[in-house]
Amino acid sequence: MEDTSFTEASNRPAVALPPREAWRRKMRDDVLDAARAMAAEKGWDSVSLSQVASRAEVSRPTVYKEFGSRGGLSRALVRREAERFLIGVDRALLQPAPTASDALAAAILYALKEARENVLVVSVVKAARDGTDALLPYLTARSDPVVTGARLLVRSWCQSHYQRFDTVRTDQAADVIVRLTLSHIVLPPPEHTLRGSAELITAAALGVLARETGPSPAGD
Repeated sequence: MEDTSFTEASNRPAVALPPREAWRRKMRDDVLDAARAMAAEKGWDSVSLSQVASRAEVSRPTVYKEFGSRGGLSRALVRREAERFLIGVDRALLQPAPTASDALAAAILYALKEARENVLVVSVVKAARDGTDALLPYLTARSDPVVTGARLLVRSWCQSHYQRFDTVRTDQAADVIVRLTLSHIVLPPPEHTLRGSAELITAAALGVLARETGPSPAGD
């Protein structure tokens, strides 16, 4: 029987990839899966491209050709993880809720829970606290893909749900949400529950939206 699989986004049958491209995509996923597993097991600083290639059952030159360098593999690994993570956050933001702030708090809570249960994130955060892991900058300090992707997603949601505020204010609120959420993931306050942290971040964002503006004090 002919394969009549369909894409998720439409009713059109999925187009079969050429064999070479299908192999390349599978190889790339296998390498990233191997890298993710090894980073979670022993920390990214202890993982070499040769070890990843061996685990993925491909040659070391193949890994270099696809990713360019260890840094390229790091970026690809974090980018894939971020894309999956942000898809979940987007779905959480779209869940029905009594108010926009309730929806926001629920989505932030989802993000905090997912980060706590994500083996790669847990490994990176644990290693960073010991001062050893090289993946942390890709999750925090380097804007692409985590910070930029999250900010764009949250900014769009804020603009849609808080239309009475100008884009400057909603952009600022989105930035606060992303930065505080990342901060709570990397350095969670010991006295806070996840729900408490989500409520605090939501309150901070709402405070940015609602704050009064006026003349700056003299000298500012």
